[in-house]
Amino acid sequence: MKTAQKFTTSAGREIYTFPVQSFPGLVNNIYIINDGDQLILVDCGSGFAQANDELVEGFTAVAEQFHIPISLSDIDRILITHGHIDHFGGLPFVRQFTDAPIGVHILDRRVLSNHEERAIFAALRVGLFLEGAGVSPKKRQELMQVYLFGKQYYQSLPVQFLLEEGQPTVGGIQVYHVPGHCPGQVCLQVDDVLLTADHILSRITPHQAPESITNNMGLGHYLASLDKIAGVAGIRLALGGHEEPMEDVYGRIQVIKQAHDDRLNKVLEICQSPQSLADISKRLFGSVKSYHVLLALEETGAHVEYLYQRGELVAANLAEIEQSGHPVVQFVKG
Repeated sequence: MKTAQKFTTSAGREIYTFPVQSFPGLVNNIYIINDGDQLILVDCGSGFAQANDELVEGFTAVAEQFHIPISLSDIDRILITHGHIDHFGGLPFVRQFTDAPIGVHILDRRVLSNHEERAIFAALRVGLFLEGAGVSPKKRQELMQVYLFGKQYYQSLPVQFLLEEGQPTVGGIQVYHVPGHCPGQVCLQVDDVLLTADHILSRITPHQAPESITNNMGLGHYLASLDKIAGVAGIRLALGGHEEPMEDVYGRIQVIKQAHDDRLNKVLEICQSPQSLADISKRLFGSVKSYHVLLALEETGAHVEYLYQRGELVAANLAEIEQSGHPVVQFVKG
């Protein structure tokens, strides 16, 4: 029997949550906001069979544990916190139960509504990134297969409304646009509770990728977004898209910022001599496999890009770059 939790905001609104396994080893938190007038679903899992089954089981657990009549068919609005498949991939399944309007930030709208186009263009940019990182052709092919896994299963759905910072949204929920982890990432404030999605998590530092792959991502955007949430007063409780609740989100922000500072310093230490991005990644993360190789390369790319943009890293092989149509940049401390 799946276990659900309930949190009550300072204004008496109820937030229910339960986990679903979106992919092997990846668990997402699903949220249902009950403000007395409507039921709002926040995120919906990956759309894979186990996640869909557990989504239904989660609603049953909420109904049975808290003695309220609730099911997917009772949802009035659907909010998607950002355009990563583990958060929106279940929308076609949810559509079998409800016609509730779907809302997402404008910078992630096309990920939901023009998904097939988005997947093609994103794959092109990831491929170029891997080539420029110094990854071998054989390894690039393997990583692209991993990257594209799952993206073919989602079918585009129209978005009915947008989540905009500073604009009224459903249930008076306050929207904060916090790009970095994803272009359209938002945090949602329900009274004194903040749904942080993947912007702030209780244990891990949320994954970063360079803006060279997708505009409005990158470490610079992410750190600025952390500062934005640090300036929001009165957050008693933060609930992430993964992992456990956070009772001190402000302290957690400082820990995450320090982790990135430490990684930036490590990159500078590695780049005392010229290094490709792939070389830097291996020294930062060691031996990793499958999808974690791509994650490590992207995380490295975000930190290298941040330092390069600020002149703390420079290209050591300018002559080679000038003569090559597809150069592998060798980075060195400036």
